[in-house]
Amino acid sequence: MAMKPTDEQQAARDAFVEGRDLALIAGAGTGKTSTLIMMGTSVPKKRGIYVSFNREIAENAKTRFGPNVQCRTAHSLAFQHVGKYFKERLDAAAHLPARETARRLGISTVLDAGAKKIEVNHQARLVMGMVRRFCFSTAREVAARHMEALNGLEPDAQAWVSEKLLPYARTAWEDLCSPAGRLRFEHDHYLKMWAMTAPQLPGEFVLLDEAQDTNPVLEEIFLKQSAQRVCVGDPSQQIYGWRFARDVMTGFPADHLYLTQSFRFGPAVAEQANRWLGHAESDLRLTGAARESTVSTVPLPDAILCRSNAHAMREVLSHLELGIRVELWGGGGPLKRIAEAAQQLKDGKRTSHPELFLFDSWAEVQEYVENDKSAGDLKALVAVVDKYSPQTIIEAVDRLAPKGTGQVIVSTAHKAKGREWPRVRIAKGFDRPPIDDSGTQRTIRLDEARLAYVAVSRAMDVLDIEGVAWLDDYEKKITEQSEQHNDPARLVNLALTHQLRFKDAPVTAFLRRHLPGVETVRRDYLSRLAGLPYPVQPLDVHTPAWNCLGHTIDYRLRMLLGRLPGEAVALGVKEFENNVPQPVPGMLREAAREAVLAAGEQMLQRFAQWRDNAAQATDEQRTRLAFVAAHYERIFREGQLTRDSMLADADELTTLDGLMQQVPRYVVEDIAEQLALAEKPFTPFLRLPENQRTCGPTFDGSADIGGADADYILDGLLLDCKATVHPRSIGAAEVYQLAGYLLLDYTDTFAINRVGIYLSRQGGIITWDTDDFLTKLGASASLPELRQLFQAELLRAAHDSSETRAAEREWQAPSIPKPRVSTTHQELSAPRAADCTTDCTPDFKNAAFRLTPGKPRRNQPPVQHVTLDGQTTACRKPIADDARTVSEHADWHLKATCYNCAHNLAPYYTARGYITPINSRDFPPRRS
Repeated sequence: MAMKPTDEQQAARDAFVEGRDLALIAGAGTGKTSTLIMMGTSVPKKRGIYVSFNREIAENAKTRFGPNVQCRTAHSLAFQHVGKYFKERLDAAAHLPARETARRLGISTVLDAGAKKIEVNHQARLVMGMVRRFCFSTAREVAARHMEALNGLEPDAQAWVSEKLLPYARTAWEDLCSPAGRLRFEHDHYLKMWAMTAPQLPGEFVLLDEAQDTNPVLEEIFLKQSAQRVCVGDPSQQIYGWRFARDVMTGFPADHLYLTQSFRFGPAVAEQANRWLGHAESDLRLTGAARESTVSTVPLPDAILCRSNAHAMREVLSHLELGIRVELWGGGGPLKRIAEAAQQLKDGKRTSHPELFLFDSWAEVQEYVENDKSAGDLKALVAVVDKYSPQTIIEAVDRLAPKGTGQVIVSTAHKAKGREWPRVRIAKGFDRPPIDDSGTQRTIRLDEARLAYVAVSRAMDVLDIEGVAWLDDYEKKITEQSEQHNDPARLVNLALTHQLRFKDAPVTAFLRRHLPGVETVRRDYLSRLAGLPYPVQPLDVHTPAWNCLGHTIDYRLRMLLGRLPGEAVALGVKEFENNVPQPVPGMLREAAREAVLAAGEQMLQRFAQWRDNAAQATDEQRTRLAFVAAHYERIFREGQLTRDSMLADADELTTLDGLMQQVPRYVVEDIAEQLALAEKPFTPFLRLPENQRTCGPTFDGSADIGGADADYILDGLLLDCKATVHPRSIGAAEVYQLAGYLLLDYTDTFAINRVGIYLSRQGGIITWDTDDFLTKLGASASLPELRQLFQAELLRAAHDSSETRAAEREWQAPSIPKPRVSTTHQELSAPRAADCTTDCTPDFKNAAFRLTPGKPRRNQPPVQHVTLDGQTTACRKPIADDARTVSEHADWHLKATCYNCAHNLAPYYTARGYITPINSRDFPPRRS
């Protein structure tokens, strides 16, 4: 007898029968497969296809769906159309030794990467890995960035190696595309070939399962189907991003429906799952209706779920010591191999292990994991090896119980996905985020919250939350902090784009309340995105300078419109003046500074000359000049001269022409491609009168918040330029950004009648008439009325902010415990009014006071500096690692005792009723 569907399942079935595209967000244990079967059986006269990436799931589905639905894997579909032509190569694809692969590719010499040497066999493995990563992606060509990260190799060396191996990777792909090729052929190869033909799947509807962790290749195929499309999954269970899997559902332009009634567990487990859903920033909430369940201690559970392989090995060893038969889900092969590699290094031998082959000794591995922040997972494995010894781990793996015979199953949360057990214990290893020196609780990363949600939702009857028992105290701390930091009266002082990060900020709250239909606009954007070409992007470089490339195309488009780059470039040039009291960290020596300053001043002059006389420069010269300018702006924006900046290696002989010659070739080619794409959409703008072309406009209401300036307004079109290579990532924040600009133009100064997004890497402009834009957003009033309401809301928030501060006690020097390190007192120097602009506005959420180490002056209290990034103070002094954070909240201006920090941030508080300090007697700032 068929089970009666829930109301949610029935609603999904009805929407499917109507022929609508759907994204079915199905929580853990909510019967997503049953719902898909209901859909298939509801239209017996239609032919459809169910697609899964996992063969086991597809085979199981065949036994449950009706005859009108084919159940296939992506690989089986690809084999039917492309793979069958490579059958002989697949049949002959026995293991091909890496040295033989190298010989067939023509790799014959050791690659000398600085202090490390990469043998030909490892080069061959890296090359085939580049091809494999390319096959997982939606890229059209193998690129240098497809090379995996190498433990023990500096970033510059990694980039060099990737560029050296790229030609071999492209040769390998050419070989694989030929039925007569000689390299080892794998199933992912023909899947990629098939995907690049833009296939249309058979049938009138397509059902995509596990859509939250979809291979990007399959995602691309699914999104391009002309048939009715339904994707189902749980975005909060997206835990394979590190394997390039993508969440199709969140950005899918379709109706989004929910399945929230779980048939796996009862209310107690559902409550725990919902807590983690909240920390994963999901709107989904589950109800446990299947059975009674409890949250309590379980002495011997059916399954123990761990954060990583290293934590799983700890559980295995502890249970083996107690004489309990342990089964390790997925087997212990990877752990055994790394233990064997560790033993080889400990014995003074080299190892071929892909994660450790560059190291000469185990001590070198230990040093690497302690000093490199990117070595997180490897660090946990090293800790296990050091605690138990390689031989102990090898013996433990050999003692694991065969599948189905263990008294307890130990698994990582990743491998437990899709499984369920009656009694589950969460092992230690899901660590609480740290509390910094100021007492501020750092928040849980989204990927960690999703992983914990997957873990707790595997339990059916009893859940032991030992490993996440800290959550109660964490949530209490976070709630206390939120009440302090997320006060709308304080958030009003943030810039528009910063406010959109906080749901309680006045701008965000107003837009969500009066323009609730942001997803409608986003779906319309995504549907029109489908007709644009694949984004152009650099291929021959491992790590393109994305930030500077974005600035460069912006400058080039402004130059086309007869405008100069923004003020930030000129302010970046000023940072090299020798009379700057506090040079940015990393600043050059005096002679080099003078040379770079002269080059920057000449650069600004050249921009003006080339604007007034276009014939003086070629397109390539303009691009090179713009890329140099991007590095000056970067210094101003970041407040430091980083080692990867082209200006960091300047000396007293540096000239502007010399800097322009250093611009990499890939920059010139990339910007040329983007400009070629811009020719058609921007031609009408070039014909506009001078007064109809505005770059970097600010609005009437920009001063009512912490600032807001758009990219362009061209004949009434408010246009925001995006140089992203992932255009589908544009979401609600970007839509509300356009809406915010539109509403801040209180008096209709710019006569905005359209809004839009320009995608510079695709050459596409997606626009909406303002009336259509507001209608799709579900506007609660007309544009003039919304502007009046918006202005009143911001003024009320500003008044509340002023009242809040007026109610605070008059400033007093804070009482601070004796610091654990000595501190330096900084003299109050003359203000730098010329360098102070409205661009100084900070994000106070990240503001903190730091005591900078050094020798204290006699009878002087420690100076309290302000830092926004934890690296430098607002007066641009570097912060030593052992500096002490005193506090972190919105009242930094009441407690900072460094005059230069306060002055550099003055626009932040002067806009809210504080005077700008002009001498030491005016500090701390007083209310005007």
